[in-house]
Amino acid sequence: MPDALSRLAKLFPPPAVPVAAPPWERSRAEIGLDFPSDYRGFVDLYGAGRFSAPDSLACHVHAPTSRPLQGVREAGFKGYVERHASETGRLFGPEGLDETDDTKPAYRMFPEPDGLLVWGENEQGDLFFWLTSDADPDRWPVVMWARGPVTAYRFDMGMVDVLLGSAQGEIPNVRAMRSPHRRWTMTADWNHDRMNISAGPASP
Repeated sequence: MPDALSRLAKLFPPPAVPVAAPPWERSRAEIGLDFPSDYRGFVDLYGAGRFSAPDSLACHVHAPTSRPLQGVREAGFKGYVERHASETGRLFGPEGLDETDDTKPAYRMFPEPDGLLVWGENEQGDLFFWLTSDADPDRWPVVMWARGPVTAYRFDMGMVDVLLGSAQGEIPNVRAMRSPHRRWTMTADWNHDRMNISAGPASP
């Protein structure tokens, strides 16, 4: 297990049940991209679900599932992209996401070239994206869109490093997971949805 994911698993024990992993080898043929390897490892271990802690914002992580999601016609990898398009289309429309500094270019939304692709959100409505600007998905940075005040933050690291840094209090703009009573709840994997399987908190 990669070091960052191993460290995250010590803070947030993964579910103590088998997790059905997506058939990652099909994603490029179905939606035109491969997912970052740290995200694939995360989903294989945790599924989809949420990190939570008392008096804190829950952070939801999305994952492809073969089960059709509510409000989404497709399933699998196409359903993941359709859900992304539905969420971002309501908020940003076809023009994409502008940074607060208008001297910089706007971020476009996937499937536009170099577009943002969502992987998570918190209960405040802040969204977490990959910036799909590199042919190698393992080099995609994370962009967080914060609602209030509306700001875009870029982190030159993968999503697991963002989650780990947040849990350790090293990323000041993401405050969801600093309690010792934090836990992970799996809500879906490739074969199932509407799950509610909690794991944690970690042992002292």
